[in-house]
Amino acid sequence: MNQVPNVAQPQVVPQQCPLQPNYNAVKIDIINPSVAAPGAQTPYAQPTAPYYNYPQAPIYNYPQAQTYPQYPAVPQCLAGCQPVQTDNPVVINQQNNNAPVEQKVPAQPAAEVPQPQVSQPEVVAPEQVKPQVDLNGFVSRLGNPDFQGQLKAMEDIADLVKDTPDQAAELVDTKIFDALNNIISVDSSKLEGPSQAQLDARQKMTQNQQVSEEEANLAKTLAPRELADRNKSYALFTVAILDKVFADEVAKLPGSTLPPLTELPAAITLVDQLKDNPNPMVRSSAIEALSYLQKPEYKQDLTTLFTVAKNDQDPGVVQYANAALEKLSQI
Repeated sequence: MNQVPNVAQPQVVPQQCPLQPNYNAVKIDIINPSVAAPGAQTPYAQPTAPYYNYPQAPIYNYPQAQTYPQYPAVPQCLAGCQPVQTDNPVVINQQNNNAPVEQKVPAQPAAEVPQPQVSQPEVVAPEQVKPQVDLNGFVSRLGNPDFQGQLKAMEDIADLVKDTPDQAAELVDTKIFDALNNIISVDSSKLEGPSQAQLDARQKMTQNQQVSEEEANLAKTLAPRELADRNKSYALFTVAILDKVFADEVAKLPGSTLPPLTELPAAITLVDQLKDNPNPMVRSSAIEALSYLQKPEYKQDLTTLFTVAKNDQDPGVVQYANAALEKLSQI
């Protein structure tokens, strides 16, 4: 038997197809979350680690390309790949190897379809709302050491709340309450009091005695200590006015409840002045200021405060306490 000689097969290297890209999961970090207010800001602790720790390895591990056996035929690409084209592809005539080679004209690329132009929406920055009240101007005037300047600023606050209530909420600010607390907390005992001549002139006027024009002017002039105590009384009223604005604004919110009386801005100052201020005029002013905050939610607390004030040593303070209790019983 004739043996077929072993003919070495030509070694054809298969064309390599590009591998598919390897997709990894996206790692998302949320940094510094915050909530937006009116002015009305709560800081959050900085996170020590990302909120979401995604795996670093790819979620989808695609199988890697395998090594395929070599074949004597024309190499074929892996599934899904196109054969590599040359500039002048050759078609081999399988019937007659001596036939002329046909040349194929390269296919013309398809005309590109123009993509429609998508207009980007215009981003308009939100218009910044300008304040209607000169808040810093009021703070500066309240901090003025001139007693008359402080008094005028507090009168202007009261007028603004009464005449333009839609702007009054802008005055409910920590800086305003701090400035009013500074006026109330001044140690007026270290200031100069009225002279003996002033006291004598006032005594004459109280007893309806004849006084000269000079004595009348002297009696009406207030000493520095009296000016400071007068401004304390005005500051107590101003705190009560702004606390009422605050409570009214809270009441407008759906599903809201009023905060306790002593948690209103600077309201605890009114209570402290009623209990501890040595000047009976300031204690009486504290009663009137608290009486301005009469609401059904505060009736019990106010009743307790005014009942204690009925035991004051000064008859004028007792009179104010009784009047406040009478008014409170009507709500």
